Amino acid sequence: MQHMRPDERREFQRLALTPPIAGTLGSQSVSILEIGVLGARVKHDDDLDSEHLDLRFSYAGQQIAMKCQVVRTTGGTESGLRFLAAVDDSGNKLRDMLGILVSKEIDRRRTSPGREPLPSHTVDGDNTVRGADAGFLTYRFESGRWIKRSVFLPEQPSSGFTVARSSDSDEMQRLCRVYEASDEEGRRLIRLFAELSVSDALEIPPPVES
Repeated sequence: MQHMRPDERREFQRLALTPPIAGTLGSQSVSILEIGVLGARVKHDDDLDSEHLDLRFSYAGQQIAMKCQVVRTTGGTESGLRFLAAVDDSGNKLRDMLGILVSKEIDRRRTSPGREPLPSHTVDGDNTVRGADAGFLTYRFESGRWIKRSVFLPEQPSSGFTVARSSDSDEMQRLCRVYEASDEEGRRLIRLFAELSVSDALEIPPPVES
């Protein structure tokens, strides 16, 4: 059995949305402040009337709906949500949205001239990061060099990232170079970006029909 190293974790990152995205949670209007493949943080004006509600919003003309559990509410106006299931193909749409937003944020943070952009088709319609292969690859950055190894569990290392297995190594080499050129927050965003392939391979959140 393969054990998790102390500096690896299986949690999924969230992306802060600036500006927030408008949506509805049940019958109430909300602003989505943070979102990831496992959940979101939303702001609302009134008390929520149920623990289980559907979060609905749109991005780039795509309608996204997630079945949620309210896990915490602070100050009466902000709630943390856990995604229980994605309605129809909302899981893929959510990954597409996150891929676009994370790519833009990583590129925005890299202001030094000469730094190459994030691979442009790494998420949508490309087997580099979106793939159904059951295996995973960890790219660990240690002592100024990259170590690649196959893993059974998709833990994210503290230095580097893990993706679903792919036969295309060129795009991953480019992603490694972007990682090297990024600051700590940029590297966290790259791990979030890599997690999109992991969540796709594991079907997180699981799909359900509307």
